[in-house]
This record gives sequence, C-alpha cells and structure tokens, in this order.
Amino acid sequence: MAAPLRVRGTAGKRAAGKPENLLVNQRNGSRSSGAGTKAFSDEEARELAHLCRDAAVSKKAENTVLLDIRKAASFADFFVIGTGRSLVQVRSIADAVIEATEVRAASPLRKEGYADGNWVLIDYGAVIVHIFTAQAREFYNLERLWGKPQAPPKKR
Repeated sequence: MAAPLRVRGTAGKRAAGKPENLLVNQRNGSRSSGAGTKAFSDEEARELAHLCRDAAVSKKAENTVLLDIRKAASFADFFVIGTGRSLVQVRSIADAVIEATEVRAASPLRKEGYADGNWVLIDYGAVIVHIFTAQAREFYNLERLWGKPQAPPKKR
C-alpha cells in the first residue's frame, strides 16, 4: 500500500487558525479509511455542502439542490447537484466551487469530467458536487436514484 499524503482539511481551520491534515491514499486520491484519517464532522460537512451550493448559485447554476444522502450511502454525506446551460458554464460553475472551497475550506480530493464538460464531479469526500448540462442531468437523474431533495438542518 502506498504511503499516505497529507493535504489541507477543513477541521480546525476556522477554530484554531490553521488547518489540520487529512490522510489521502496516494494511489487513487481517495480518502483513506485507515486509522489516522480525519473525517469531517456533521457540521463541517454541512457547512462545506452549503458553501459548494452557494458558489454554484453565484455562477447562475440552475435547479441547484442539496441532497442529504447519509441514510442512503456510506461514501458521502451530501450531494450538491446543479445545471449549467452550456459546457462553458458547467466548467465556470465547477471553477467557482473549487475556488470558494480552497479559500475557505478544503481542496477537492479529485475532479472528473472537466475536459468533457457534460458532467463535472468534484469530490470532497463527505460532499460530492455534480454539475451537469441539462441533457446529462435529465439522463442520469441522480435525484431519482438518491431521493428527493430535502433541506438539511440550517447552519447554527
């Protein structure tokens, strides 16, 4: 097994003034489930999901929803799903999400689909952001697969 890399995380950044580290598997970039991995707390995951949604909306993402998938999946806590009107707008929305989170929270573990632009996936571990073109969103219909959008509890 490859040695883990250390990357910036969200835990403690706002409270202590400096970021704590997350362990990431060097082979595939996914969060390690081994001992020593810093997981997001429920509050940190919720804050990150709201931050991603707000960044997408700031770039005029349409029909943006936040799905709480904690009861349906063990690999993530929240999905943020939004639609762009063109490939350029989908990439612009993805860029805005990444910029907003790098400044205030964490860098993504991985980003996929950016070159194609029909479906950009940004994975933060606890939060996964999906930005689609209208046609791709209709085809994949993640809301049908993962449940109707429900408003997560408000930030305190």
